[in-house]
Amino acid sequence: MRNQSLGSNIGAILRRCKKMETNLRRAGMPAFLACLPLALLACQYALILRQKNINISRIIGRIQRWKSTVSELSAHDCARTEFIDLDRKMRADIEGACDSMRTLCDLCAEICDMFSAVGYESPMLKRGRDRFDATVEDACSVSQSLIDLVDTHDRRALAIRQQQHAIELAGEASAAAHAVRTAAEA
Repeated sequence: MRNQSLGSNIGAILRRCKKMETNLRRAGMPAFLACLPLALLACQYALILRQKNINISRIIGRIQRWKSTVSELSAHDCARTEFIDLDRKMRADIEGACDSMRTLCDLCAEICDMFSAVGYESPMLKRGRDRFDATVEDACSVSQSLIDLVDTHDRRALAIRQQQHAIELAGEASAAAHAVRTAAEA
């Protein structure tokens, strides 16, 4: 719902800027000056995309560090069974973040299409959108690799826990059998 209202608000601003450009041209203003409001709006949006790229790149760095941490935990026998995502909340959080980034990417495409619809093409905006799309795709790819790593870790950790439990049960059964044998001999 929020994305629809954001898109319609931006669409309304673009239409007003285009109308202003048309009126300024009719008043005799040179074309490069008349389109200045649209150019500034495109520039501002491109700068917003650049900041979003920086933020998502930071997220990618954090995910890479999480992958390193999970790899380290998987390497140590003691720690291997301490960290298990049984309720799969970590997976859900990562997938939710990817869904949010993809939604943001779709909104970005919609806004860029709105600029094209009013007849304004900005190479800076196109480059920003292309970089943003690539950054989001990279973030989702790195996120999926973290999910895969956590799933692999969890499978191994659960197998180790099951093996430990089986050994404990076997030990208890052996102790019980020994107690029965000792009682029978006495």
